[in-house]
Amino acid sequence: MTLIDRTLGRLSRRVGVVAAAVVTAAASALVAAPPASAATYQYDCRRLLGSGSYNNPVSLGNVTGRTVVAVNCPPLTSGAGYANRYFSFTLTRPARVPSYAGASFALDATRRSAVNPSLSRGAYTIMHTSAGVWTYNRAGAANGRYLPLGPLPGGGVLPAGTYRLNLQKLDSPLRSISTPWFNVVVAIS
Repeated sequence: MTLIDRTLGRLSRRVGVVAAAVVTAAASALVAAPPASAATYQYDCRRLLGSGSYNNPVSLGNVTGRTVVAVNCPPLTSGAGYANRYFSFTLTRPARVPSYAGASFALDATRRSAVNPSLSRGAYTIMHTSAGVWTYNRAGAANGRYLPLGPLPGGGVLPAGTYRLNLQKLDSPLRSISTPWFNVVVAIS
C-alpha cells in the first residue's frame, strides 16, 4: 500500500489511476471537451482554448461525471504574469463524493516549487491553496496538490456552475524560479 493510499483513501486511489493514465497515454490534439460521461479524457494543455489568463482561462469544458486531465502544461515561473495560470470548468450538477481538482507534478533539484491550486467562482474565492491535500510518491516526495470538491472542507459539495481553477507558483522556495511541467486534473464523481 502506497503512502498515497494510506493518506487519502478512496480519493488517492482515484488520483493514482489518473496519474497512471497520464503517464501511459499519448497527448490528444482535441481543443474542446466531448459530452460528459463516466470516463477519463486527456488533452494537451497547450492545445486547449484560452490563454490561461484570469479573463481568458484555459477551458476544460463540462467535467460533470468524469475526469479531465490536461497534460504537459508549461512550468509556472517567477515574475509578473507568469506565476499563475487559470483554467475554467463547468458542472451541470453538484459534485459527488469523491471529487477533486488540482495538479500533478514531479519536483527535482532545479524545480522545487510545487503547483498550488485555488478555486473561485466569479470574484469569490471558494478555496485557497491552504485547503489543498498533498499527494506523495513511494519515495515520499510530493507529486501533487488537490482541492477536495466533494466533500468540501466546510461540508457539502461543490454546486453546479462554472468555476475558475487558479494554479500558481508561490514565492517560496526562493531558490527555485520555476515549477516543473505539470498536469491539471479535475475529477468529478
